[in-house]
Amino acid sequence: MENRPRIRGVYYLITEAGKNIQEVHSNLDLELPDMPMGEVTYTPQYKILQYEEKQFLRLSSLFTLPYQTYGATCFLDITDFAQNRGQQYQYFFGLFFVIAAVLTVGMYGISRHLTKSVRLLTDSIRKTGSGNYTDLVEVRGNDEISELAARYNEMARAIEDKITALEKTTEEQQRFIDNFSHELRTPLTAVVGYADLLRSAALDQDTSQELGERIFKQGKRIEKLSELMLQLVFLEHHSFELIPCDLREAVMEAETILQPSVQKAQMKLIVQVPEEPVMIRAERELLFNLIGNLTDNARKASKEGDSIRISMRREAGEAIVEIEDEGEGIPEGEQKKVFETFYMADKVRSRRNNGVGLGLSICSDIVKIHHARLELVSKVKVGTKFTIIFPMLQS
Repeated sequence: MENRPRIRGVYYLITEAGKNIQEVHSNLDLELPDMPMGEVTYTPQYKILQYEEKQFLRLSSLFTLPYQTYGATCFLDITDFAQNRGQQYQYFFGLFFVIAAVLTVGMYGISRHLTKSVRLLTDSIRKTGSGNYTDLVEVRGNDEISELAARYNEMARAIEDKITALEKTTEEQQRFIDNFSHELRTPLTAVVGYADLLRSAALDQDTSQELGERIFKQGKRIEKLSELMLQLVFLEHHSFELIPCDLREAVMEAETILQPSVQKAQMKLIVQVPEEPVMIRAERELLFNLIGNLTDNARKASKEGDSIRISMRREAGEAIVEIEDEGEGIPEGEQKKVFETFYMADKVRSRRNNGVGLGLSICSDIVKIHHARLELVSKVKVGTKFTIIFPMLQS
């Protein structure tokens, strides 16, 4: 050891173990505490020592040579290592916190991205709860959340359609009630007025007879209105059994009933039907009512000398009935409204003919019951044509 080149920061101390402890070799030039010999064992023991601003690792153990036991102590300068370890601890702790922060931000961003559809769905549900059914969820991807959002959009559209239909129904019902009240109020006011005049005034026989006629006419108008109202309610709340019948019979029945009134008005009624039966499924009385109402409307819209034409034909498995007049026609802007309850395109003419605006509404309901279609073509000063298209009975 004396001849061995000294390694910087490494010191040795070798002593004889026994009753008389003698130093055999030492290159220790620092006042570093040695381990008491009585505590040294053959198993190496270490301890960290602080000397001024330096740190040393002391390693002590026993070893035996022939006839003698020695104690060996080695001192290692670990100051640089301890400092580097502290720096590394600081570095790794800093790196740990940076990585933790990056991972936290990354996981937050990923979770926000993954739950975006859920948040949008939650917002839409909240808006739906407040009555807004128009905002839909943007669907992206093919995962379970996207599937849920797609189903939610379908539900929202269905709810919106139902709400729109309910609002439309409510609006139509309110308009129906308002129109009915108006239509009923006019004849009732006249009846009450004429009756009060008869009751309170001394009138001659002719005047009393005239007032009685007026009361009778207004009463008949109320009676007709009530019948039509009952007919509308009946059509809406009753189910009908459609049986096979010949469509030609309804047309011929309408001709028989309306021919006298048409001739009295000095008009011409022209009916053209096929020679062979035209079989459809229908309720006979409703079918007579449908053809009769449309033909009577054509009579009311026509003037003296005009012709009313009823024709029937088969086409592509359908039975087509056309009722055409040469009357005043219906303005284009009003053609979509003529099937509404209480709507009258020509109010002056309707009043003159005791109309209340329910005939075409009833016709529309009858057509729906027969799974048919009702089409209207009209030109002002030229005439109007109603076309009823029935599905034919398959043989």
